[in-house]
Amino acid sequence: MFLKNLVTGAVLTLSLAALPATAQDVSLKLGYVDKPTQPRGMGFARFAELVPEYTDGRVAIELFDSGHLGNDREMFNQLLTGAIDMGKPSYPILSDVVPEMSVFLAGYFFDSYDDHLRLIAAPQFGGAWNEQLLDLAGLRIIGNSYQGVRNVTLNGIQPRSPEDMAGVKLRAVPNPMALSVVSGLGANPTPVPFPELFQALSQNVVDGQENPLPTIWANKFYEVQDTLVRTDHQLASAPVIINEKSWQKLSAEDQAGVVRAMTEAMDYAEALGKEMEANLIEDLKAAGMTVVELTDAEKEAFRASVQASVMAKFDGDIWPDGFAQSVIDFAAAE
Repeated sequence: MFLKNLVTGAVLTLSLAALPATAQDVSLKLGYVDKPTQPRGMGFARFAELVPEYTDGRVAIELFDSGHLGNDREMFNQLLTGAIDMGKPSYPILSDVVPEMSVFLAGYFFDSYDDHLRLIAAPQFGGAWNEQLLDLAGLRIIGNSYQGVRNVTLNGIQPRSPEDMAGVKLRAVPNPMALSVVSGLGANPTPVPFPELFQALSQNVVDGQENPLPTIWANKFYEVQDTLVRTDHQLASAPVIINEKSWQKLSAEDQAGVVRAMTEAMDYAEALGKEMEANLIEDLKAAGMTVVELTDAEKEAFRASVQASVMAKFDGDIWPDGFAQSVIDFAAAE
């Protein structure tokens, strides 16, 4: 559905605009922070392989991985200016343009990554937001990437309720959504730059942190944290964006080929990411971590607290009144 809607939108947009130049080769620069060995990095490598195949060699992709062009914010600015053609900024960054887009990282609003894809494809949600992003920033979403499910790590305590997290200094990403989610978990959100997080944990500047399992493993947080709590509190994904001027360099046929390649590549990355997550629990146990599995009732208490925290901060203020519940209802109506 996502692919069909995007391709249809591309063709409709093209029919209303001046036809782009054809019969010429186009090279598109794609920048992102993921390493080539990470699932999403491997997905972008697959994308670069598929695009020439699906465009009969008319379009090539030049990859800039591992943050060589800067962090997500810096590359977002490069997307705005056209210095790079494509990138993977976070939804909180896009919410600077379209505030509702921060909902993709709202804690406990979604039960599966498919809910994200359905929301993106829905005309009243993702469709409308993509039009705003195009009008206000000259950027177009052409895909979405699975980032993982976030869980909490700590030292010395095994909380099973938000009340058990009282007084815990939990590292939080410094954006309003992340701060609201961590507050809802019952902890004190404490911003720490990610490159400094391992040291902050080892020196007890913060008591714990929350991230997807592959991030916990790759950064060896198990060396300075002894407990993993399976809160599964936030399903994370990120959009793949193209500058509209770059998009209009492509014919309708090549636009469809690029979207097809992106969809297949991100499906591949999603499968890799989920496979890695499934195996990492045992790896983290073997590395010495105690894994706390919450009961349904315990997880429901975290869910209610986090949703209430997010709604109090966002609904009727950053978001339109009632927007949060409309998204929760949409995600639940499969």
